[in-house]
Amino acid sequence: MTNQKGITLVGAIFVLVIVSLLGRYLINITGVQRQTSIMALQSARAYQAANTGIEWGIDRIINGPNICSANQVLLAPAIANFNITVSCLNLGLINEDGVTRTIYRLSSESTHGVYGQQDFVSRELQATVQFQ
Repeated sequence: MTNQKGITLVGAIFVLVIVSLLGRYLINITGVQRQTSIMALQSARAYQAANTGIEWGIDRIINGPNICSANQVLLAPAIANFNITVSCLNLGLINEDGVTRTIYRLSSESTHGVYGQQDFVSRELQATVQFQ
């Protein structure tokens, strides 16, 4: 029986190694979940920023119909940490039952961060607008 004095130490080291590996795995999973939540939030913010660009472009068309006489890029108001680019294209005139309307295509892109980096988010929305 005196030959088995170190067997408990081997078992304790084995249990410590397993518990430390499990702890490392849980910390890694927690970090991934946190990053996923942050990216989901940033994605929603990017969508709302692009939507803001579309609404700003519609306001520009309504309050100044000649704002979009050719394909041009408009700079939307700044939203914290997002770059918003609004493109406007005049598609021409149509006649609906004697009423002449101008058709515009708006495209709004919002970006956060630099492409290729971990925190990069980009969203693009398009809208077609009729103006009388």
